[in-house]
Amino acid sequence: MNQGIFEKEIFIKSDVKTVLAVVSEFNRHHQVHPLIVKVEPAEAPAGVLKRYFITDQLQWGPFKFKITYRADILKITDNSVHTEAYQSPGTYIDNQTSIQPVEGGVMLKERVVMKAPGLLFNYAFQQAQTAHEEMLKRIKTFIEASG
Repeated sequence: MNQGIFEKEIFIKSDVKTVLAVVSEFNRHHQVHPLIVKVEPAEAPAGVLKRYFITDQLQWGPFKFKITYRADILKITDNSVHTEAYQSPGTYIDNQTSIQPVEGGVMLKERVVMKAPGLLFNYAFQQAQTAHEEMLKRIKTFIEASG
């Protein structure tokens, strides 16, 4: 099992409440996440606020394929969201997102810890980093265009 960490951040001309509403509602993530093609709400077990099954469209060379994984929202505070995702075989993503007010808007920050089996890790880690960088840009555009 390999592990890696990446952090991303972006300034958004908005307020904490608006940004928190977008990042904590996965039903809307197909609008901002570049890989997501389907989001299905599911019954959340004890200790989980919300659970979803999410389908991503991926590409490896000339091959396109879809994967489905479980995504749980574990905690939401006034300015943060803690999520966890799991996809078989043994790929875990822990995401701590925070939104801090700054002059003229907010700073949206993500800290992502990924664990995956050795053979899958490099591909999965690169896909996650690229997708999350694009997702933050799309969140910014989505929120600023709506405001």
